[in-house]
Amino acid sequence: MKKIKYKENPYLHIFIRKYYALPLLSVIICLAFCSRRQQPDEVILARIGDRTISQEEFISRAEYTIRPPYCRQDNYVHRKIVLNSLVAEKLLALEVGEQNELESNEQFQLYLQGRREQSMRQWLYYHDFYAKVKLDTSEIKQQYQLSGRTYQIAYFTIKDRNVAAEVRQSLASEGVDFKTVYQRLGGLESLPQREINWSSAEHEAILTALYSEPLQKDQVIGPIEIEKDYYTAIKILGWTDRLAITESDQRKRWRDAEERITTQKAGAAYVSYLQQLMAGKTMHFHPETFATVVQTMGDFYLRSEEEKKASINRQLWGDQEDQPDQAQSMAFLDDIADQPFLTIDGETWTVRDFQRTLLIHPLVFRKTKIAKDEFAAELQKAVADLVQDQFITREAYKRGYDKINLIERNVGMWRDNMLSFYQRNQFLANRGIRISDEKGYMTILRRDLDPYIADLRKKYQDQIQINTAAFEKIKLTAIDLFVIQKNMPFPIVVPSFPVLTTHSLLDYGSKMEMD
Repeated sequence: MKKIKYKENPYLHIFIRKYYALPLLSVIICLAFCSRRQQPDEVILARIGDRTISQEEFISRAEYTIRPPYCRQDNYVHRKIVLNSLVAEKLLALEVGEQNELESNEQFQLYLQGRREQSMRQWLYYHDFYAKVKLDTSEIKQQYQLSGRTYQIAYFTIKDRNVAAEVRQSLASEGVDFKTVYQRLGGLESLPQREINWSSAEHEAILTALYSEPLQKDQVIGPIEIEKDYYTAIKILGWTDRLAITESDQRKRWRDAEERITTQKAGAAYVSYLQQLMAGKTMHFHPETFATVVQTMGDFYLRSEEEKKASINRQLWGDQEDQPDQAQSMAFLDDIADQPFLTIDGETWTVRDFQRTLLIHPLVFRKTKIAKDEFAAELQKAVADLVQDQFITREAYKRGYDKINLIERNVGMWRDNMLSFYQRNQFLANRGIRISDEKGYMTILRRDLDPYIADLRKKYQDQIQINTAAFEKIKLTAIDLFVIQKNMPFPIVVPSFPVLTTHSLLDYGSKMEMD
């Protein structure tokens, strides 16, 4: 029976990598922290019945996903189309009503629960750790000065803890050449070299080693532990230094230095918190059931690239409600649904429990490419991360973070997006129109949806208010972006843009009265 002790969890130090990339709501939360209040302030841009659209929601929905060509630019007409599209999404959600097939669907509710709980975990990290970091000006100055460096390094990797310890001792000895140590380890090719700058997509441990203090030419670092039984030794060959000349460059570099130090300190504090939270907890996999699950889920995860791309395309075209399709692969395990799958902290999960949990928290694998003979081990790690997230979620509920207004807004955004797709499809189906892909959709949009949304604006005219003063101050980029957050159960940051109307006038509703 496989056992993982969280007290000695070899994966725990890797977990914090999830939080080095700014996750969902990070921009909103960071702005909101200026007030350091439990319930952050929001600027409400529009009210549609009992729904609202905030200023930050408007910006993220416009900039974190790809807008259609008819509203892609940053001009007043295109911004009005964006607002009208988001209002149309809320109108369709209102039109569905409280009693509908989607709201009564358990998978839909579990998906929204998963979205809520992911946001709660992120809020806990930001509110309890990131926002509480105190910065020292001298630290920022040092990071600022080093951040212009681009290092030329030689390096090699080691995949054994004991060998790494021997290498560390050898490299610390006088007269021992870096290249010689590499060759003793069996390096037959030339010593690997590459450049690393401050914003390189490197493991945080490497960036910390290179940019925490001034280094010298020929200085040897490490071996640095990257993952369990995976180490990197580095030699500094030299560097170039890019100066921040303009005042804007200097301000940006200073802000970047502040952010990196804050993230590092918050990350260290968060890891310490996780170690305390998970200390002493032990997880057991039941071997026979686990072997069957590995076989079934392996068939799903080791699909061809073409199949995976098709799944991604479905999600991009607005099928986020089908996003946790990995859980659908577990349907093949219905025959053993009542068999014990794992025991964690004295609580036993059946396969059925695991199936349900995957709808709330899809698995996140550490590796993007997994060989068939690695899948069982990688599945154990992914389940360990899932279990750990569940304990974090419980703490977030205890602290009342499910009631935070930004989290409520995030859940409402995803709910209304999917309700609007549901209502749109019902409307078109009643007309005998079926949407399978984007081909021909512009004809449907102008011929069918534009008039339908216009009718809804008239129907709900008295329930729509627009904050025109705030709206007219907003600026958008004209750059196509599709933002995802790595290493998260739900990686897509915002729903796809609601392609529902091309209406370009604010000729409905009333002006919002400001307090």
